[in-house]
Amino acid sequence: MKLIKILPACGLALGVALVIATSAFTKAPQTKSGDPMYQFTYNPPTTNPYSVSNVENVANWSYDPNATCPSGNVKACTIEASHVDASDPTNPVLLSSEDIDAAATAGVARVISTADAPSLPSSSITNRSN
Repeated sequence: MKLIKILPACGLALGVALVIATSAFTKAPQTKSGDPMYQFTYNPPTTNPYSVSNVENVANWSYDPNATCPSGNVKACTIEASHVDASDPTNPVLLSSEDIDAAATAGVARVISTADAPSLPSSSITNRSN
């Protein structure tokens, strides 16, 4: 008799536990080939901060999975990339094979494509306002 009374509560608790457990394992963005994607933020140097060559230089990009950018399409801000050295998964490093392509308007560069861009939606590149 007592088992019949607590069975619905146990079922509900099990359902809640399953929802919590499965939501903790959301899939990271991936390319069509299944490579994981990592978000990088542009860190402009002090000299010619938004020149095409500086935006295309992978040394000026750092891993930042939580970065957000103000809306706009003027300055380089973030990219999602799969061409990385992820030997340290907490701090992946962008590789030159990501092939960042930038273009400038009035001396201010923005990212127009990357090696991953053909297989991903345009949301993998985020430029920001002035």
